[in-house]
Amino acid sequence: MNSLYLLQQYENFIYPLAFLLMFLEGGDGTLLASGFLIRLGYLKFWIIFPVTICGIFIRDLILYNVGQQYGEKFIEKYGKIFCITPQRFQAIKKRLKNSKGKTIFASKFIYGLNHITILAVGAAKIDFKKFFKLGLIAIVIWELIMIGLGFFLGHSFALLKKYIKDIGIFLLAIYIIFIAFEFLIRQKIKINGQENIRNN
Repeated sequence: MNSLYLLQQYENFIYPLAFLLMFLEGGDGTLLASGFLIRLGYLKFWIIFPVTICGIFIRDLILYNVGQQYGEKFIEKYGKIFCITPQRFQAIKKRLKNSKGKTIFASKFIYGLNHITILAVGAAKIDFKKFFKLGLIAIVIWELIMIGLGFFLGHSFALLKKYIKDIGIFLLAIYIIFIAFEFLIRQKIKINGQENIRNN
């Protein structure tokens, strides 16, 4: 009994898992894997798409409220946990004043930047209706692109499917790569923040 068979048997459990992963991590890995599994016929786009949108959007709403209520105080107290320096937080707030839509949209594609940006959106007291609209548009476009990429990779993989018995190894590799990449980005942000503090 391989992973493909298990996915087929427990498809309904994958959707809540995808929601949870998007809520906790909000990463590209879940969307790429979802697109991959859609191409292979183990997930349905019309279910996974709204499920993942809800997961990440609820997460963003919570971050927005935290930023709005606590702002700089939250960053000063807990910023180190998320590798967010006060300087970087202020830089994102300034960027939001000039281009809200572009900044929110771009943050979805850059690891370690999305949660900082949404916190900054709340701290900058950007109107909730405007945030809701911009955030939702950004999420929809971002998810379509990432799921589409996963679907394309699934198409390529389907040509070689008969030679591969276990899709689990592939999915695990995707997560390891993205987690490692995110860790490196966060370390770089942390180092840059420390250098800025020293220079000041």
